[in-house]
Amino acid sequence: MRTSQYLLSTLKNIPHDAKIISHQLMLRSGMIRKISSGLYIWLPTGIRVLNKIKNIIQKEMNKINALETSMPIIQPEELWKETGRLNVYGEELLRFSDRHKKNFILGPTNEEIITDFIRSEINSYKALPLTVYQIQTKFRDEIRPRFGIVRAREFTMKDAYSFHADIKCLENTYDKFYHSYINIFNKIKLDFCVVKADSGSIGGSTSHEFQSFSKNGEDEIVFSENRSYSSNMNMAKSMETINFFKNKNQYKIIEKEKSNKSMIHFEQNTVLLTNCIKTILVRTEINNITSIAALLIRGDHELNLFKVEKIDILKKPLVFLEEKEIIAFMGVTKKFLGPLGLKIPVIADISTFQMKNFTIGANVKNHFFININWGVDLPIPIIKDIRKVTKKDWSPDGSGYLNIKKSIEIGHIFQLGQQYSRKMKAFVKMKNGNQENLYMGCYGIGITRIVAAVIEQNNDDNGIIWPNSIAPFEAVILPINMHKFIEIKKIANIIYQEFKKNGIDVILDDRNERPGIMFNEMDLIGIPHQIIISTSSINNGSVEYRARKNKKIVFVKIGEITNFMVKHLKTKRNKQ
Repeated sequence: MRTSQYLLSTLKNIPHDAKIISHQLMLRSGMIRKISSGLYIWLPTGIRVLNKIKNIIQKEMNKINALETSMPIIQPEELWKETGRLNVYGEELLRFSDRHKKNFILGPTNEEIITDFIRSEINSYKALPLTVYQIQTKFRDEIRPRFGIVRAREFTMKDAYSFHADIKCLENTYDKFYHSYINIFNKIKLDFCVVKADSGSIGGSTSHEFQSFSKNGEDEIVFSENRSYSSNMNMAKSMETINFFKNKNQYKIIEKEKSNKSMIHFEQNTVLLTNCIKTILVRTEINNITSIAALLIRGDHELNLFKVEKIDILKKPLVFLEEKEIIAFMGVTKKFLGPLGLKIPVIADISTFQMKNFTIGANVKNHFFININWGVDLPIPIIKDIRKVTKKDWSPDGSGYLNIKKSIEIGHIFQLGQQYSRKMKAFVKMKNGNQENLYMGCYGIGITRIVAAVIEQNNDDNGIIWPNSIAPFEAVILPINMHKFIEIKKIANIIYQEFKKNGIDVILDDRNERPGIMFNEMDLIGIPHQIIISTSSINNGSVEYRARKNKKIVFVKIGEITNFMVKHLKTKRNKQ
């Protein structure tokens, strides 16, 4: 490829609406262009990166005998009614009708489509196990698209589905995908972590997320110092949680001794958050009657909304009382709320159960109660794990303190079991003649999101630093003033043709541009290997090789540059 035949479309300035580095660099390097909120055109440079990621994925899918298919992005709404997910996804589904008034959705995922196909196509256990996958555009009508392609409405995804006669076979395939994903992300050179996860709206009993570390990520992952324990924030349990449920019968209520309970004025005393319990009022629903419940956590802790929404008696989605509602119900603002005297369900985090002589709001303006104890001043509440873990927590597996980092989810795998096959009546005839529901697995990779994840981890002040495996081009030839010097032009064309013959993915910058512009744009785009041809170098019979990542410069004889690059790239490729 020559730049004179290519669409570079680079930008000098950072677009005002691009808030994170990956979004900024994807726009500036000419990979994408926004046409509407969460919708992007992918330009040639972006497409080249996407295709290389797809190629890595396809090779790994072939290794585990996954068969490529292609399913329509438009799906009949009636299939989603069968599984009950029409309401679960809610407003994220883009729904529409055709000219015959038949209802459809623009697919965000394909469990219904593939299960519908399999139930009409496979009827015997002899055809199992079967694994199919596709690389396809998906659409989710995000309420607030942001961070460029990290949270877009339209995106490219690899989704795979496996079908089995029994759970053991499903678990075996799940394990293959688990390790295949590790291979994929290692080849893409991502720093990532595999964590236990919630199955969410996809469903199933077991799932794992593959999370790429990024300071601009939307997710938080929790892991021990040696990574022997890892989880997403939603699923992370503290050591005290593990111990509480493991040794629940050994825990005793604090002895009923007289406490020195007293009320203090908060302006005259400093209350340590670690010794304070805060009260949060939410909506509850018992026997179809909506009421109020109180959640208690330590003053320095945060609620884990995912854990809280798992509590049966609480209204879903979780609804917090607004300040005016709290004042109407309790007579004070939320700052001075406390559990004393409440005639509503009280749900306390496990960490509060260990506290003695703690402080609570007095339900009186500007006042707190101090030296409060369970079983003395307060009745024993409902004990639940409802808080987020912190960096100060000890790892549940005992391997040191927990670390917490932001991340971008790049893959998610699920053991769906018989969830979809039961609802959609997908059966196969077993060896004993009985009809039984299929077991199913689901395995997704966010391909467009991977691009952002890689850039988040690989950039500097000059632009993107692509790993060799997915760079838009492996090498760029930069002939300085080739339109003035015939010899430079001749050498550049010879090296370009030799690179192509030897399978090197190369671009020749044959524009009549100043050297500074050429260097700046190629650094911005992030091509890993640069071959610089100038009058000073060819006078010495050499060309200049420069590595984009570390700026290392090596002078190589003109006749040896092709072999130099072939060996260099072969070494890099072998490490992938």
